[in-house]
Amino acid sequence: MMKKSRILVVNPLTQERQLHASTLRCQDYEVVAAGSGPEAMRILESGTPDLFLIAADNLGMDGYKLCEELKANPQFLNVPVIFTTHKADNDRIAQSYAVGAVDYLVVPCHLSEILARIRTHIHLHNLLLEVQRLREVAIDSNPLTHLPGNNTIMEVIQDAIDYQLDMGLIYSDLDNFKAYNDAYGFSAGDDILLFNATVLRETLQEVCGGDGFLGHIGGDDFVLMIQVQDIEKVGACIIRKFDEGVQQFYSEKDLAQGGIIAEDRQGKTNEFPIVSISMGGVKILRGDFTRYVEVAAACSEVKHEAKCIDGSNLFIDKRSQHQPDNIPHSLDSELLT
Repeated sequence: MMKKSRILVVNPLTQERQLHASTLRCQDYEVVAAGSGPEAMRILESGTPDLFLIAADNLGMDGYKLCEELKANPQFLNVPVIFTTHKADNDRIAQSYAVGAVDYLVVPCHLSEILARIRTHIHLHNLLLEVQRLREVAIDSNPLTHLPGNNTIMEVIQDAIDYQLDMGLIYSDLDNFKAYNDAYGFSAGDDILLFNATVLRETLQEVCGGDGFLGHIGGDDFVLMIQVQDIEKVGACIIRKFDEGVQQFYSEKDLAQGGIIAEDRQGKTNEFPIVSISMGGVKILRGDFTRYVEVAAACSEVKHEAKCIDGSNLFIDKRSQHQPDNIPHSLDSELLT
């Protein structure tokens, strides 16, 4: 269900204020109303609307001054303001635009005109927000995979905490990847990273119907956020797809011997198995975490445990603050191989 657009109506005339508010509510808008500028500022302490409909005349705090105060606040700078006025003259029109309004209406007028203006400006405002979001994602995205990067990952995790969502987080990286890069070159290494991103994306589609978040921290480190009940199924699907597909990136010789045999810088011969994927799983249950950094620390710990095990695997942290006090706060894990 789409979120209702929220409109703040500011008008000292009770009958006009109630008429505008009731009309907008009938059009499925969420409406809050204020009879004065100071009352409007108090209402704004509880959240930002999608549009202001402000009477320019007869406010205790003049409507134009209220608009100037709103536009001086970065929180409301881009929220559209439509003025209503009982007098249509050039000075008022010019002043409306000068203080930051996007439109004005001379009232009384047909309600269909008010609704059309409001729909148009809310639509334009939503388009602007989407453009800003896409620009931020583009700036933050990883240049190789074009997946969301660190800033977006941090926001998504913190939102899950703040909104008390029960979610599953998987933090993955690749084993023996550096040895592969050294032997086959960075271009071939990038091909494996793109393959890995494809495996993760296809798994989200196959197991979760595309419902989930995939981010690229950098290098061979990726993050998935999914419904908490899907974490084991997602892990098993990733392991199957990755282990089946990664062999295409090796020569027949290396496949036959089970990996790369190469000399290190000291001239010592070492064996490096086929690249595998290690995943640490953390269940973000409401009340267990308060900050992103706590989740990040838990993810690093379980990923380290996963990397201590040979081959592709998912290691899930079972700790929870909901455990009874007499149970030690230790790592209770589940291994999926």
